Amino acid sequence: MLRILWAAVLAATFSVPVHGQVSGYPEDLLERVRQAADDVPGAPPESINFIKFAESHRTFAAVIDGGSDEPFVSARTAFQVVYPDGSLMIDAGMDEAVHRFYGFGRDEPYWRDRNDRVQAALSAANLIVVTHEHGDHVAGILRSSDRDAIAAKAILTEAQVRTLNTAPQLPEIGITEQQARDYRVVDYRQYLPVAPGVVLIKAPGHTPGHQIVYVRLAEGAEYLFIGDVGWLMENVTELKLRPAETIARIGEDPEALMAQLVWLNSLADQGLVLVPSHDDRLLSRYAAEGLLGNDLALPAGDH
Repeated sequence: MLRILWAAVLAATFSVPVHGQVSGYPEDLLERVRQAADDVPGAPPESINFIKFAESHRTFAAVIDGGSDEPFVSARTAFQVVYPDGSLMIDAGMDEAVHRFYGFGRDEPYWRDRNDRVQAALSAANLIVVTHEHGDHVAGILRSSDRDAIAAKAILTEAQVRTLNTAPQLPEIGITEQQARDYRVVDYRQYLPVAPGVVLIKAPGHTPGHQIVYVRLAEGAEYLFIGDVGWLMENVTELKLRPAETIARIGEDPEALMAQLVWLNSLADQGLVLVPSHDDRLLSRYAAEGLLGNDLALPAGDH
């Protein structure tokens, strides 16, 4: 797979038929995505790892409508899809300067050594995708000391590039049109297979370029990396958005987000593992249950 993965991605990106529609989630979307997971040839992935490289401390009242004042730990994470002889990264970490933006003046936990591991995993990966264009998800492919090599295998969507170019969340992650040419920029309507067992699903709302990542492992387990559609699983199970003031601060589209939450909620009986990027308690439970490896696999010498 190491030799043919990127060629297969290019074939999938530019040759497969356009599927579905931009708006709405058709009843058969999951079945279509499952079929598309076979579109890119090659051995399927065998496992998935994650790492928490930083935290932000909030209350549940700040992350779900009607939430309590109980403390909520927002995990800053990246995920690694492991193939027999390669890997794909979902999200890219962030340097400490970008991390400080999310503290809103507070001193919050950041583990530089863990973010260094994210950077090493990005450098070793065959392919990189990001759920959306906020700094804690994308900065690692924009501000890396290995940026040129990482950019050559990182997929950004047209919508993500547009935001980063015209309205970045913070100046540090802004890119020029010239810099955008260094990345593999794609566009698609509803979903797009990008690697064996991996399909991108368009999900604008939290940001214009937000997407969900479907992953199916060789033994059949299915995952949906839902990014920031909800910051915790209760957003999905209780069909609750973030509070109105949080929606306004971020500039979210609440109608689009609710449509995504309804679709995700409807999949409860399908056996999929839903993975919100920031739900610290849930991610810890997934690691304890063996659904996610609690570290990144790195080449010898990068440990």
